[in-house]
Amino acid sequence: MGLRAATYTGIALVFVGATVLPAQQPLQEPASETASFEVASIKPNKSGASNAVPPSRANGSFSASNVALKSIIANAYEVRIFQIAGDPAWVTTERFDIIARGREGTPDRLRPAMLRTLLAERFKLVARFETREQQVYALVLLRGDGRLGPRLKPAAPDSEPGLPMTSAGNGIGRIAGKSVLMDDFARVLANDFRQMVINRTGLNGRFELDLQLTPDSSTAAAPEFPSIFTAVQEQLGLRLQSERAPVPVLVIDSVQRPTPD
Repeated sequence: MGLRAATYTGIALVFVGATVLPAQQPLQEPASETASFEVASIKPNKSGASNAVPPSRANGSFSASNVALKSIIANAYEVRIFQIAGDPAWVTTERFDIIARGREGTPDRLRPAMLRTLLAERFKLVARFETREQQVYALVLLRGDGRLGPRLKPAAPDSEPGLPMTSAGNGIGRIAGKSVLMDDFARVLANDFRQMVINRTGLNGRFELDLQLTPDSSTAAAPEFPSIFTAVQEQLGLRLQSERAPVPVLVIDSVQRPTPD
């Protein structure tokens, strides 16, 4: 499997626009806090547009245009899309515009809890967590001596922290960053594999990386760059190894289309 060109935009949205979920540790379940929005509007969106990025708002408020309910559920429960099970097809295919305002002074950390309340009240969502043994990828060092590849090195001390950015074009895919954490790099990979990628490199601090590969969807007759598995080994000095591990899964027991505003 190599990174698909079609998924690069989605990965960028996750980390830059917080469309799907905020940064989190793998295997983490959401906090048990409860809270609610002061007022919320939910309307179906039938524009047919492909993507929308919900901006963050002050006071824990939330605004999203043309967004699938499954993305909102992932955001609210602080999981990834592939950790959601039992959802009907319309949760992915139908899209909505959501504007929800928090009370003055509400801390942003309560936004996921407020979204959970909104989902329960307006979509009648009933969901529960259970742990399932699943196939995952572990990101590990390739060499026993800890030597890294030519495209992975410690970030410069004065570099500004950031998230891995992705791009694709002309049969070439790229994941790059000047000062990124290995946990964040693993999360980028997880979005394409659609299964958990756990950072077990033991590499602390921030790193500069520039990974170049051939996406799965490339039509180039003679790809210049390798698959993601080969690229990670040759360019970064890391390895993706398949194994089984417990993963929390959000199981949807019931959900309904939203009640009118």
